[in-house]
Amino acid sequence: MKKIIISLIILFSLTGCFNYKELNDYAIVTGVAIDKNKGKYEVSALISNAPKTSNDNSSIESQIVVYSGSGESIYEAFKNVGLISPKELYLNSFSVLIISEEVAKDGLKNAIDFFLRYSSSRNKFSVIISKDDKAKDILKITTHLANFPSQGIIDNLNSTSNLQGSITNMNFDELVSKILRSGIEPVINSIKIEGDIKKGSSTENLETSSPKAYVKLGGFAIFKNDKLVDWADKDESLGINMINNEISESYLTVDYDDGYVVVDTTSFSSDVKVSVKNNKPIIDINLSGEAKIYEIKGDINLKKESLMKELEDKYNKLIKEKVKKAINLAVKNKTDIFGFGLKFYQNYPKFYEKVKENWNDNLGDIKINIKSNLIIKNKVSSKNSLEVTDEK
Repeated sequence: MKKIIISLIILFSLTGCFNYKELNDYAIVTGVAIDKNKGKYEVSALISNAPKTSNDNSSIESQIVVYSGSGESIYEAFKNVGLISPKELYLNSFSVLIISEEVAKDGLKNAIDFFLRYSSSRNKFSVIISKDDKAKDILKITTHLANFPSQGIIDNLNSTSNLQGSITNMNFDELVSKILRSGIEPVINSIKIEGDIKKGSSTENLETSSPKAYVKLGGFAIFKNDKLVDWADKDESLGINMINNEISESYLTVDYDDGYVVVDTTSFSSDVKVSVKNNKPIIDINLSGEAKIYEIKGDINLKKESLMKELEDKYNKLIKEKVKKAINLAVKNKTDIFGFGLKFYQNYPKFYEKVKENWNDNLGDIKINIKSNLIIKNKVSSKNSLEVTDEK
């Protein structure tokens, strides 16, 4: 009996998986775009194109190809992409989903439902909204600094979200969570094309030191009930990230007399507390952290303690202005992009149940207190400007 069991184990181990396929049998999708075309969804897949062997080293062959298909549903559109692609689409490793402005205005739920259910799609890819341009055109713009346009977009998102406070990398799981939860609405970074789209999508864009076109990240797309309702500018986007505690590093230029001081945060923290008094909601936003001076223009003597305190006051006033702009944008569009409602639900569930139906409409009636206490503190900050040093 023991010999029979061992023989069966060996037999099954030799058969392999019945549906096993070589990686070469698939078309590896690295990016996906969703547009609208004559009322239907148009799905475009950016596919890595393995260069063919050639003796002609002078020619530059594109490493990517974009196939598109249309359909009444995302699933049908993908199936129609399959009619063009000579290989089966492999979606497990794509890194970015670009959704057009037109699709976003109609609503995200229908556009992203497919990716929740499709077993071969992992849900860690980034989501971004194309502004003014077709989403599929974004996928076609080549870059010197990455093998694939999708890789270039992700690298840009990751680096700028760490270095500039107005950018945040929204992944698919986070987006779904915000769409499904009560008391919070999503914000997603925008992207657009600068330059000649046709030349930017050809190998000509890789043959010059000055690209004919490139993609550029922009401010947030503002959503309400999963639909795009407005766009935030750079200041408003920065204020949104300040409230949502999404700041790793960010700089502000503080005007002083005829010059200026550029101040960059080295640490940033946002603490949002909610309370209810006399059956009225109150929100307290406390911002804190440290910053350092990176650039000075003008006759500014940092040795004076009173001047440093004055610069700190100006800096914190500027921060509060950005935050107020972000709040005004949310109130104007009647959308809680900060998750204030979610905090009330977590801390005062009975109160929130009473007001949640009209929560977004009444955002402007909520008392919001803002305090900013960032300190300019580092050795570099104590150095005077060259103008002051030169006088001594």
